Amino acid sequence: MKNILKISIASLAAGLFATGCIKDAVPTDVAIESQVSLETTIRGIPAALVKAGSAGYADQGAAWDFSLPAIHLATESMTGDLVVTGNISYDWFSQWGTNTALGSDYAVGALTWDNYYTWIMMANSVISLIDATDFSALDASKRSYLGFAYAYRAMFYFDLVRLYEFKENTVTKAPELLGLGVPIVLPETTEAQAKNNPRAKVDDIYDQIIFPDLEKAETLLSTYTAPDKYSLSLAFVYGMKARAYLERGTAKNDAGDTGAAAEAYKSAAEYARKAITASGCTPLTQEQWEDPVNGFNNAESNNAWIWGLALPSESVSPLFCFTAHMSCENDWSDYQAGRGINRNLYNSIYLRDFRRHSWLDPDRNSYAYKSARPDSKKYFADALADYANIKFRPAQGAYKDYNVGGAADHCCMRVEEMYFIEAEATAQAGNLQEGIRLLNDFMTTYRMTDGAKYDCSVKVGSSLENFVNELMLQKRIEFWGEGIVMFDMKRLDMSSKRGYVGTNAPSSYRINVDGRAPYWNIVITRGETQNNPVIATQNNPDPSGLIELWK
Repeated sequence: MKNILKISIASLAAGLFATGCIKDAVPTDVAIESQVSLETTIRGIPAALVKAGSAGYADQGAAWDFSLPAIHLATESMTGDLVVTGNISYDWFSQWGTNTALGSDYAVGALTWDNYYTWIMMANSVISLIDATDFSALDASKRSYLGFAYAYRAMFYFDLVRLYEFKENTVTKAPELLGLGVPIVLPETTEAQAKNNPRAKVDDIYDQIIFPDLEKAETLLSTYTAPDKYSLSLAFVYGMKARAYLERGTAKNDAGDTGAAAEAYKSAAEYARKAITASGCTPLTQEQWEDPVNGFNNAESNNAWIWGLALPSESVSPLFCFTAHMSCENDWSDYQAGRGINRNLYNSIYLRDFRRHSWLDPDRNSYAYKSARPDSKKYFADALADYANIKFRPAQGAYKDYNVGGAADHCCMRVEEMYFIEAEATAQAGNLQEGIRLLNDFMTTYRMTDGAKYDCSVKVGSSLENFVNELMLQKRIEFWGEGIVMFDMKRLDMSSKRGYVGTNAPSSYRINVDGRAPYWNIVITRGETQNNPVIATQNNPDPSGLIELWK
């Protein structure tokens, strides 16, 4: 097998200081052994995406170290929409929630950088093991495996670019970094190249990796039928294209290239609709949304998920899993932070929108909240704070047994996102009235109760800005806790606010930012700058502590 390297990711096993800093260590490269079979490697990717300790810090008690679900929780913690409603001393994601210890010397940077490049390495390995000079010559298994690998790699680079691209904000300045993404690592990348690998231009990553990989995946998976929601599919590829074109549309618009922006937005709307059609999925019903046993934890219990990850019961840790941190109904977790919704966001939800039932109203009698707990009424009243979430349920309703309750499926793409992308992209491409109609239809058909009608026309008027703000309000409610909206907020230069009179956020979390937050430009780890020195001159500014807390 060729010399396939992960981009000089430092071995971080040397441990943490009490403050959470990375100790000085000698970096080591990580390579995949050639003996690993093709099937083992491709099947290992989704397993790696939910692995506890994937960044190397689980043994040291860092309970934020559990792969992609933890990354989603970290990005969600940075939005301002998520509020810790319990004991903040138990919040393992406080760095992201309070803008502290996010610089290159801190271990938390490994969660994103080390994980994504490890996963890219795995995708590269599959690509290098298959002779792809002629797709038509491949048998069905190899076609699907190669299609998976390209789709995975596109997703990984897409996320990395959105996490690390430095975008202008009102707090940190780095004009020399504008337009830069992350280093590109391919199967043919040598060790010497990896040690002198600067950040590539964002445009080049889209043009050379993300879109070409998705095109190949679309071709390779065109005749593949996914057997379940845990397998990538053609609909997932369409969904990734919709996400990527939406991102490109906004970037081109910001650059003043309105023609290219309009075309990208049109493509985003087109592929969102293709994803809806190809998936055969339908949005969650109220019954499925509020299901006390299967709510947001079981890919097979509904027809809305396009792709999700499974966490086997034998792999569950009582602390190193998404449910331990996000479900407020567990008895098996010692985690007492509790997570709820920003009070202002909750108060913006229509009374006849059933999504409102995902969080506990100060008047507990306002709705007959469902739960697998027989003592739920007393528990919700006495043990949980106002606005605490009951959106994410213990798997199978097992609030006493972590092996069962923690083994929750993790949603990575559901069809509702495609409806939102279609509506926004249609409006952004120049057809505002059609965008309004699409949002109105989705909300009225799928989210309102008792025959209520949603109509944003009066609120929006003829303003595209007003429409995008209203759509994003509904999107923030829809995908609260799922790791979706931070990327949209960064893309759209949106503000976040936890500090205001009557806030339910703890004092150390009361951060207000005008426009995009500086901590949405993630800082590259010191381990990488040691092994790949050119990166040290291209790192994003450390935003830690630069925003005064609201008082």
